[in-house]
Amino acid sequence: MTRRVIVVSAVFLLSMLITLPGHSQEQKNMFRSPVNFPVSLSGSFGEIRKNHFHSGIDIRTQGVQGKPVFAVADGYVARVNVSPGGFGKALYIAHPNGYTSLYGHLKSYAGATATYVRAQQYKKESFALDMELPAGLIKVKKGEIIAYSGNSGASGGPHLHFEIRETKSQEIIDPLDFGFMKSDGIEPKISWIKIYPMDENASVNRLPDALLIPVAGSKGLYHLKKHDTIILSGKIIFGIETSDNAEGGLKTGVHAIDLSIDGLRIFSQNVDRFAFSETRYINSLIDYPALIRSNHKLQRSYVAPNNKLSVYKDVKNRGIVTFSDSRKHKIQYTVKDAFGNAAVLVFWVKSNPPKSNRTASKENVPAGSQLFTYKADNHFEQPGLKFDVPKEAVYEEFNFTFRLGAPHPGCYADVYDLHNELTPLFTFCTLSIKANNLPADLTSKALIVSVGPNNRFVSRGGKYDHGWVTTQIREFGNFTITVDTSPPIIRPVNIFNNKKITKQSSILIKISDNLSGIKSYEGRLNGKWILMDYDLKSNLLTYTFDDLIRSGSNQFVLTVSDAVGNTSRYEATLIR
Repeated sequence: MTRRVIVVSAVFLLSMLITLPGHSQEQKNMFRSPVNFPVSLSGSFGEIRKNHFHSGIDIRTQGVQGKPVFAVADGYVARVNVSPGGFGKALYIAHPNGYTSLYGHLKSYAGATATYVRAQQYKKESFALDMELPAGLIKVKKGEIIAYSGNSGASGGPHLHFEIRETKSQEIIDPLDFGFMKSDGIEPKISWIKIYPMDENASVNRLPDALLIPVAGSKGLYHLKKHDTIILSGKIIFGIETSDNAEGGLKTGVHAIDLSIDGLRIFSQNVDRFAFSETRYINSLIDYPALIRSNHKLQRSYVAPNNKLSVYKDVKNRGIVTFSDSRKHKIQYTVKDAFGNAAVLVFWVKSNPPKSNRTASKENVPAGSQLFTYKADNHFEQPGLKFDVPKEAVYEEFNFTFRLGAPHPGCYADVYDLHNELTPLFTFCTLSIKANNLPADLTSKALIVSVGPNNRFVSRGGKYDHGWVTTQIREFGNFTITVDTSPPIIRPVNIFNNKKITKQSSILIKISDNLSGIKSYEGRLNGKWILMDYDLKSNLLTYTFDDLIRSGSNQFVLTVSDAVGNTSRYEATLIR
């Protein structure tokens, strides 16, 4: 890195830090913290995840469950959602200032909310709930304990998932914009860049392949690691892998990314708010194949034709840069976190005119493939297969490929290889496969499965009708038909028949299914339905003793069914 580049980068970084707008004092005064200890993050707003942006902040709860969770402002409980997965036990509070706060992965609710939720679960005889409450039914005050932190749902450890939404639009806004956390003073880190040729005439270092380059640096100033000037020709896009290095070494997501060439900004993105309806467009923002193959979270500075994310601004030519002269060009990335801490990467490229002006014709589709477009519905059909990809289900046009494989033992169709797992889909698509030699008594057990590594089957569901099994898929891959005739498995953890349970306060049971998945379960004690908390990640059912368990003999019955109707039953007499 030359002295000139270092000086220019330092001046630019200083100007960025000076001109960054601060959050208004009014915003900072709107809410208090949802916890009574300093906020430390294990996940940031807008962080890159497969299929979605992270929609809030994950607040560490010191590695334990049961920390008090407080209402951040006056309001009322607008919604409760209880689920084995997702946010687990979640609570939504609507505030008169036009915002809604969300608290997820809770261990339990508190006060009137706890009483209400439990009553509704027993009324509906269902652990899972998703209910909107009448305005003002359960009012809360700022600073009131509304719940206790936990690890419920699809959580990787104890923490509080916290969101702020604009009530009217339901768009999610970065909570850090409201002053929930002090600036950590640590600049983002830039780890990699990637340069991509965009057509058959483009090249990187005279080769037609994308080039991944490591980045080195510190204190907000970065350069390419052990790399000479890069030679570019034709239509090119750039990508960057970057993270925010928070206190404690934790890597979370960045807030904004700017790309300029020769001082002209050609691309900018700012993930400070978004709508749930657009979050899956993230699969077009990122280098999806790199994520699948090697877990690289490269963000492309490119907007595909059917990428409708609202996070972009000042984008020139969708981020595509044509290198056709014979000069050197300065490339600069600027990355900022939620507090305005910035990191800058500067490098130089040498432009070469493309060797040919020929472009690939969309009419020249390779043999054995079919052009799929986002502009209209796509239908693909082969003997024994029907596949419909609706309009706008893909992010840009591509040549869909198909291969036919031999059937697997125990399957009732050939294996249909639909394109590849490296191309993402935005919406669900309809897949129908014709069943071969499927016995009539097994039609209700038939389902479509994807065939993964080591011939591992994953259920994609489906319904049999007049010789065909039809389902909805949202990923390409290999698919066939099989049947699920195995009932769910029930494994008692802390009970057995005729056990004395005087010294315990709960019943713990593991449930699982080998293919189609658990659809429903029902626990009864002495003939009455009981509330059994279901944690999907651990396959654990928990019944905490209440007034339904009595002294003496108790008859416990658990019935579990899978998605195709196979059922298991467990019974035990328990002495208390």
